[in-house]
Amino acid sequence: MKVCGIIAEYNPFHSGHAYQIARARELSGSDYVIAVTSGDFVQRGAPALADKYIRAHMALSEGADLVLMLPVYGSTASAEGFARAGIAALLSTGVVDAISFGCEDTSVCSERYFRLARELTQEPADFRAALSKRLADGIPYAQARVEAVRSCYGKDFDLTLLDTPNNLLAFEYVRALASFGADMQLCPVKRLGNYHDTEWSETFASASACRKALLSGSADSAEKLQAFEHAGQIPTDACRVLADYAGSYAFLQENDLSLPLRYALLAQRDSGYNAFSDCGGDLSARICNQLDSFESFSQFCDLLKNKSVTRARIARALTHILLRLPAQMPAPLTSDDGTLPYLRVLGFRETAAPLLHELKQRARVPLITRVPEAERILSTEAMLYFKQDLFAAELYRSVLLQKCGRSYPDDYRRKIEIV
Repeated sequence: MKVCGIIAEYNPFHSGHAYQIARARELSGSDYVIAVTSGDFVQRGAPALADKYIRAHMALSEGADLVLMLPVYGSTASAEGFARAGIAALLSTGVVDAISFGCEDTSVCSERYFRLARELTQEPADFRAALSKRLADGIPYAQARVEAVRSCYGKDFDLTLLDTPNNLLAFEYVRALASFGADMQLCPVKRLGNYHDTEWSETFASASACRKALLSGSADSAEKLQAFEHAGQIPTDACRVLADYAGSYAFLQENDLSLPLRYALLAQRDSGYNAFSDCGGDLSARICNQLDSFESFSQFCDLLKNKSVTRARIARALTHILLRLPAQMPAPLTSDDGTLPYLRVLGFRETAAPLLHELKQRARVPLITRVPEAERILSTEAMLYFKQDLFAAELYRSVLLQKCGRSYPDDYRRKIEIV
């Protein structure tokens, strides 16, 4: 049995994702494809458009064989943390042989760049000095790290490759593999279309474009999704899954979190916010100073951003405050040998029953298929991360109820998706 892994958000699932799954299977020669996806909150610091089980169902309906959930502590982390958590999830399965991801230039995954990734895991002194200098100049961390790499290695590598978001994330996957000492077949898929496009394109529309179209305008969701399906931007089966969900519930966006975020910020004001992940002392002070000007989630992000802190970093920090995700946990999310505290199954295809059986036999960490069993099989440290997932899910349910007026099943009552 050969298995390929994909790390994704599917927010929402679209035709580009279906293309990647098909290419991943073809390039790796795999019998099965496992997707590791974000739960109810995503890496850019926002609620997912639709519930995690619905997005898993969409992926399963269009080619994925089994879907696992990334813990919220990893799904809302920086690109580096997100990549490490995703790779650790795939390594934790004990069954994944290959990994596939989209990128603008597949050469970023060549052996030369793998050597660079291995070297950077050691953080040489000249690299640390270059990074510190740029951070002292007030440059955002992600940009400072790329510039430090360019200053130290630019003569030997075409580091303009790292200027595009998918290439940079691909390099983070490679760096995570190197840091864990793992060896997987790499199956990069050249991206068709632009990750940041917010308009329809002649190839595949980005998830950003899909979200923008779904959340704007006067047409209802059913009409928009019918247009998506007709245009080939969301595959038919996935489109119907999303349409069924939209018929009863609502799509969420960051401003739906405005009221609970305002409450969380007020409740924590006297203590400050630097105990939360991605929220250092300077940002904490600025949040306190600007809190009286809070109007909405989006407006507050725009108000707080400056040349040294990107909007994405601020959105993640605010989401971490809302979800009460601390900067330090008793045990790290990813172990030195490249495992997570647990794996959680969101769904699988009936034809992939042999894969699920193999996963149960070979997984290197506890495998959760039913939420009620977690407390029995997880360690104390693992339960801290799992309770964060449950809290995030309950907050998502509460916001959804407030927006659409309909109750949604909690994680204890939800069964995994079987397609």
